[in-house]
Amino acid sequence: MSLANKYRPQTFDTIIGQNHITEILKAQMSTHKQMHHNFLLFGPRGTGKTTAARILAKALNCLNLQDGNPCNTCANCQMINEGKTLDYVEIDAASHTGVENIREEILDKAAYPPASLKKKIYVIDEVHMLSKWAFNALLKTIEEPRDNVCFILATTDIQKVPETIISRCQVFNFKKVDKNEMSKHLKSIVAQEELIATDEAIDLIAKISEWCVRDAVKYIDQVSVLGNIDEAHITKFLGVASETLIKDFLGLIQGGDAKIIFEKVDEIHNQGIDLNNFAKQTLMHIDEIFLEDIQFSTQISETFTDIIGNIRYYPYPAIVYKVAIHKHIQRNTK
Repeated sequence: MSLANKYRPQTFDTIIGQNHITEILKAQMSTHKQMHHNFLLFGPRGTGKTTAARILAKALNCLNLQDGNPCNTCANCQMINEGKTLDYVEIDAASHTGVENIREEILDKAAYPPASLKKKIYVIDEVHMLSKWAFNALLKTIEEPRDNVCFILATTDIQKVPETIISRCQVFNFKKVDKNEMSKHLKSIVAQEELIATDEAIDLIAKISEWCVRDAVKYIDQVSVLGNIDEAHITKFLGVASETLIKDFLGLIQGGDAKIIFEKVDEIHNQGIDLNNFAKQTLMHIDEIFLEDIQFSTQISETFTDIIGNIRYYPYPAIVYKVAIHKHIQRNTK
């Protein structure tokens, strides 16, 4: 089993970085007050939306709630965990965009009472991908909710979800996980798996995952194949740069020697570091040090933004760096 699946939260208490949501849901499950039939979970990828939807589905059906958390041992929880009930349906809207898909998979079946659970649960992931006609069909079902049916919608782009749908849901905004919580979580997994990782490596993995928990745990899993989790192995396996390399590279740009800079670009490329990711990492680093030198940070961030915008159009990404940095040097030597 992959580490991402092994350490996937099974209760509200084990979801990290979303206490503003999990505390409300736990309270609702415990008291059964202000219960909604429809939920909309939105926020960046990898922040726990689909995981929370599954936990919520179990909590709504659990026969032995534990302080608002599903027990994961009763018959209903086990049926959902093992995928052995037709009363829990999870659909990826990206592959079920049309009205006929929604009607066949959900709407026609929602009218029937649950066969084994207390409530039928329909989880629609990336719901913003539904067509206009599919949304209209879905609206007709959720605007007249039944006590034994619950819709849980998840999306990374709430702007594309119609207001008519949003207004009929209880909405929860998932946020990117705080870097300290992320580091603590990754260190806990490393300890439980009896792996060895440096603090610098953990911080680097947290950054390149852009605080996406799922991706961060996946990177831990991948890099651990090489042995100790350190910056050298991360660079080798994932094609990303260390903080030291990024700092040194920015120092070379400030020095303004084009020949040395271009040689370094070639060296970075030859190390197998993805130059597109390197530009993104550099921008993240610039954001962290922005106040140390506002003028340089402003200018160089514009240069790296140009690199990211152009790099996908060139078969040789190193030349994009050289052209953009050459323009930067010329602007600052006039």
